[in-house]
Amino acid sequence: MPHRSRTINTLGSLTVTLVASAGFPAIGIATLSISSDTALAQNTDSDTAETRRAKRDTLLALSKPVTLDVTDQPLGDILDFISEITGAEFEPIYLTDNTTANGMDPETPITIKVSNVPALVVLDRVLLRAQRIEASGDEYTWQFTDIGSLEMGPKLELNHNQRVELYDLADLLFVVPDFDNAPNFNLQSAVQAASGSGGGGGGSGRSPFTGGAQRTDLASAEDRAQAITDLIQSTIEPDQWVDLGGDGASMTFYGTSIIVTAPDYIHRQIVGYSFWPSRLQQVRKVDGKQKIIIKPDTPKRRSP
Repeated sequence: MPHRSRTINTLGSLTVTLVASAGFPAIGIATLSISSDTALAQNTDSDTAETRRAKRDTLLALSKPVTLDVTDQPLGDILDFISEITGAEFEPIYLTDNTTANGMDPETPITIKVSNVPALVVLDRVLLRAQRIEASGDEYTWQFTDIGSLEMGPKLELNHNQRVELYDLADLLFVVPDFDNAPNFNLQSAVQAASGSGGGGGGSGRSPFTGGAQRTDLASAEDRAQAITDLIQSTIEPDQWVDLGGDGASMTFYGTSIIVTAPDYIHRQIVGYSFWPSRLQQVRKVDGKQKIIIKPDTPKRRSP
């Protein structure tokens, strides 16, 4: 039975990739990813203070710079090494542990050479290599468990652990009216209206404005919400959404919010982790998308 919890977040700050189409205002959404194409995420309000600390500590641990030079070493040994050297708790999903016969092979030989690279980036690269070698047809990634540890393996297995989030769209649904037919102002008519026609005073009663200020047609709130949900589903794990033929995530529009039922690796791509230390990341814009580059957690960067 999938674990589920309910939280409230906001998407008001998602203003990175702008999409504008006929009849729609510009809509923003952020796709946050690190150098190895894994996105950062945000804690949920349903987390206890202890769980938030555990998740934050895990990310800090995985910011530790790692040097690794191995040839044809078993995947299980490499994951054990990363966990041991960082202190982060790993829960890999292996074939040997899974009765559904869907998981990673701990004996898959991995060759990798990195120097002074954050452990989280190394983990991503190792998972990508394992995915390519095993060629199971599924992608491998990682996500947080509800106790703050990190589980990793095929997305098909990670999809079993879902939670429910309520994201507020009010800021994105609000549109400032744009008038494209402003009235013309005639100064002479205004003077005549104030002094009266012919200078006799009393005013003429005629308006100095000519032309109408007609409000342009705006898409309905439902259409704007649909545009946002379509954008999210087309840019964040499009193969996983139920509406697009997947089985990993679903989305429902309610009022000015969307209700998303999905695993952590999808939620983290929607809003990001609020507890991720800013000193350990560098934000860049690449090809119109916001990229977050993870920095190694060296003593010089640590607060006194």
